Amino acid sequence: MEYTGRQRTICAFEKRKADRLPVFDVVNKPDMYVKYIGEENYAAEGRKAVRLAKAIGMDAVMVHAAPYTCLIPPKSEWDGKDSFTDRFGIKNKVTETSWPLGMAHSAIEADEDFLEVIKGTEVTKDDVREIREAVLEADGEVAVFGGVRSAFGFLFIALGFENLSIAMYDDPELLKEIIEAADDYWTKVGLKAIEAGCDALYVADDMGMNGSTLIAPDKLREFFFPSLAKQIKAWKEAGGRVLFHSCGNIDAVLLDLADMGIDALTNLQVKAGMNLKSAKERIGDRVTIVGNVDATGVMCQSDKSVIDAAIKEVVDTAGFDGGLIIATDHSFHEGIPEENVIHFIESAKETGRWN
Repeated sequence: MEYTGRQRTICAFEKRKADRLPVFDVVNKPDMYVKYIGEENYAAEGRKAVRLAKAIGMDAVMVHAAPYTCLIPPKSEWDGKDSFTDRFGIKNKVTETSWPLGMAHSAIEADEDFLEVIKGTEVTKDDVREIREAVLEADGEVAVFGGVRSAFGFLFIALGFENLSIAMYDDPELLKEIIEAADDYWTKVGLKAIEAGCDALYVADDMGMNGSTLIAPDKLREFFFPSLAKQIKAWKEAGGRVLFHSCGNIDAVLLDLADMGIDALTNLQVKAGMNLKSAKERIGDRVTIVGNVDATGVMCQSDKSVIDAAIKEVVDTAGFDGGLIIATDHSFHEGIPEENVIHFIESAKETGRWN
């Protein structure tokens, strides 16, 4: 039986075997849109993202909600020729290589004013319009992941590492209020995305750096995990699936995330020291793995047999029970040759096919 990409992806979430393991990644190479669908996608439109996914043979696609932190808006909303300010007051600079995101600068203070801004920001159906359009374009052929944030990733960008760290010690109770307000806001965005028909929420909440979490695990548990757990519960009670994304080394909190009920984890970054075999043994009975071919090393090799070998190792290690979506450990980003992207997809399809 030949499955659709969406069916394969749902089987992977449920740890059931389809005809093969699904293949997915976030495409951060704007030139591929022009080549494969004949159009630019500078505004990160959902329908175009789906058309590209279909054209290159992926089984799923990630489409951002409009408030997604640092997401580049239409140029009519920019402050100048290369900058924009989002609804929370986060100022961003756009560079030639930053697409689809800007680069935040001018950190916000963790104060009562910022708390009121978060509390006063409404969520509307328009915030998930691109996700809704993507679901219509997908028409059941590919799975659609709705890109949202959670408090840590959002506040790490908005406040900056220094302001966030200082707030933990100078005014911890205010920071906890800000965290709860942020998670409440993003919970509402996620619920709208679920209503729009996405197959899973892609929750970008980067908590790691090379070798460790960005802040101590105990601080994550004290400040961020209580409201994150409530957030995940609300999404799942609404019928959603939660695909949690974090770059860097988050090994110390893997069990925490699994206990909160996430359905899948991406991307288990190789060069940050994340170990696929260990992660599969510890949480693989509850959590589907998405990844984890080395994007910055293996995917940039001219020898494509290196890519093939890395895919096979991932499949052999984590795909035996069906609970794997084959991907890199970050994204298809600039610096990865386009021919390697296409080779990766085709090789993953063949390697992930059940005999």
